[in-house]
Amino acid sequence: MTQYLWPGDAGWPTPEADTTPVTEISDPRGEIDLDAVCLHAAQAHLLDDLSPLERTVVCARFGLDGARVRSIKELHVELGLTRHQVREALETGLCKLRARLAA
Repeated sequence: MTQYLWPGDAGWPTPEADTTPVTEISDPRGEIDLDAVCLHAAQAHLLDDLSPLERTVVCARFGLDGARVRSIKELHVELGLTRHQVREALETGLCKLRARLAA
C-alpha cells in the first residue's frame, strides 16, 4: 500500500492522484557527502608528514577539521609560544605540504 504525505484540496489523495509517495522522497539527512569524506581522508593523509606542532598550527590557522580559524596572535597566546615560533611552525608545515602535493 502506498502512503502519502499530506491531503490535497479535495481531501486525502487516492493512488490515482498525481502525488509523490513517501517511499520516493529522499531524506537529506541520510545522504553522505562523498566529496567531504574523500577530502577529509586526503587531508588526514597529507597531515601525517607534519610534526604535532606543525599539524596543530596549520589546522588552527586555516580552520581544518571544523576548527575555528585563528590568527597567529591567538595561536601564540593559546600555545604559549612566541609569534616567531608559531610562524616558523606554520611555514615549515606549509613547505612540507607543498612538497608532498608536488610529488
